[in-house]
Amino acid sequence: CSRGAATVGLPPAWVDVSEEISANMQRAKTKMAELAKAHAKALMPSFGDGRDDQRAIEILTHEITDLLKRSEKKLQKLSMKDSSEDSNVRKNVQRSLATDLQTLSMEFRKKQSTYLKQLRQQKEGQDGVDLEMNMNGSKSTFELEDDEFEDVGFTEVQMSKLKKSEAFTREREREIEQVSFICSVWI
Repeated sequence: CSRGAATVGLPPAWVDVSEEISANMQRAKTKMAELAKAHAKALMPSFGDGRDDQRAIEILTHEITDLLKRSEKKLQKLSMKDSSEDSNVRKNVQRSLATDLQTLSMEFRKKQSTYLKQLRQQKEGQDGVDLEMNMNGSKSTFELEDDEFEDVGFTEVQMSKLKKSEAFTREREREIEQVSFICSVWI
């Protein structure tokens, strides 16, 4: 080494954790964009049974949920580490990440909720609630048979999984709010 050269140490471990959280959130955003496209495709009328679309939605939903959960766990780990030298910086980064994670989680929950609402409306239309009425208020001549479309849209199991996913998201959001609150109390 030459004289006068400054030596640079490695950043604290929490920096790696915060970068991993940011990377997970970015991946979740990308997957959410894919999910929005899959939702739109699944809601479009098609001749197939839509099972491939629903499977893709299930997979993306699971991947996003997993990324958000992992980010939340990492955020909790970040809050446990205490180093007096850079605690204010770490707490600011943590607070920022908690806010971003909460926003992302709420956006995910809202998209899921909107999709479920649209799916229910679509399913109601398929179950015989014919939206096209003729002049005297009776149903038009094109009526849907209940069993004719029973496998279009979500199955009961898929609806249950989506509802559970939505519940997990609400719970995760609540936990993120707690972490965020704890961070604000520390300062």
